[in-house]
Amino acid sequence: MSTKYVALALLAIAACGPSDKTRPGGGNGPDANGGGGGGGGGGGSGSDGCSDAAKLVYTVDQNNKFSQFDPSTKTFHDLGTLSCPAGFGATPFSMGVDRNTIAWVLYSDGSLYRVDIQSNLACTKTNWHSTSNLTQFGMGFSTNTSGGTDDTLFVAGGSSVGTGTTSTLAKLDTTAFTAMNVGSVNGWPELTGTGAAELWGWFPSDMNGQTTPSVQKLDKTNGHAVTTYMLPTLKGMPTAWAFAFWGGDFWIFLQKDLETSTTVYQIDGSNGSIKGMTAASGYTIVGAGVSTCAPIVIQ
Repeated sequence: MSTKYVALALLAIAACGPSDKTRPGGGNGPDANGGGGGGGGGGGSGSDGCSDAAKLVYTVDQNNKFSQFDPSTKTFHDLGTLSCPAGFGATPFSMGVDRNTIAWVLYSDGSLYRVDIQSNLACTKTNWHSTSNLTQFGMGFSTNTSGGTDDTLFVAGGSSVGTGTTSTLAKLDTTAFTAMNVGSVNGWPELTGTGAAELWGWFPSDMNGQTTPSVQKLDKTNGHAVTTYMLPTLKGMPTAWAFAFWGGDFWIFLQKDLETSTTVYQIDGSNGSIKGMTAASGYTIVGAGVSTCAPIVIQ
């Protein structure tokens, strides 16, 4: 799941109001890897009940551009532009995708939208009402049991990105649109889950670019780190970030201060080493979503 493009001016005056995930002036350029308009690539369902489309990674950028990302080729394929009825000035902030290829897109004003990926990105506002400790958050689905088909949407955040040193970890019910707190984490992560019932967080540097980034496996009952992979080479002031798991590896979408677009980093799921990086020219990606149908390993 996603996230943030922080206005530089707000870094010094964060108490004056909520920030969004993107710094003003970021571009929305063409697909640097040749992807163009096109459909969702649905396909039939397999024995696991998952469609082909449900096994893909999806991204949204600060300008509402919604795309597929294919980790096997490291290319983007643009599907269209979201037209969610968000408030004035609100932009996409984070995203999670469920097994039915529904994207749950959070905007910077705390509103949550249901986007049907295979129905022309039809967008419907949900009944979610942000709470004081859950207005801006990262998110990701995780199966309740390894190999299972029942998911839970986990979120981690607070009232405004970067406020304080910890954020709340909670379960968000996408039927009742209520949240149940389960613990807290240090920092402001984006989340991704797996079909093996795991929950992982990508923790970029703090808003001053001082802390060392990491990828952490989180205990879903309390938010404690079970496994930590430190990523010192990604240190720096983050302006936009998102996160996904696919094929046994982690995929970090990161744009740092003074960078003009996102870079995609492939992180080895077994040891946390950086296996490769791909420039995503023209994209400032603030949300990434992948369902628990995504492959855990590549045969």
